[in-house]
Amino acid sequence: MGKVITRYVIEKELKHHIIEWSATLLSVIGAIINANKEISGFYVWSVANILWIWFGAKYKHWGLVVMNLIFLGINIYALFTWQTTGFFLFPLG
Repeated sequence: MGKVITRYVIEKELKHHIIEWSATLLSVIGAIINANKEISGFYVWSVANILWIWFGAKYKHWGLVVMNLIFLGINIYALFTWQTTGFFLFPLG
């Protein structure tokens, strides 16, 4: 007997495409904002993480869900650290 190859096709509604691409765009924008050393990048990333968590759960992409739960926790930690101690934990010069 030959092997059976199963292909999974995820059929998404328009709203799911919008959420996926919004999360992608917000992830990139958050990275750009953080590269400019602005705290608002963490807020943008947090929204993107929540969208990715929803999207991953909807389509049972559990690795994506776990990764973004961890990233969301890191963002919350970074926001707390930044707001209480400032951007740099160690002086640069």
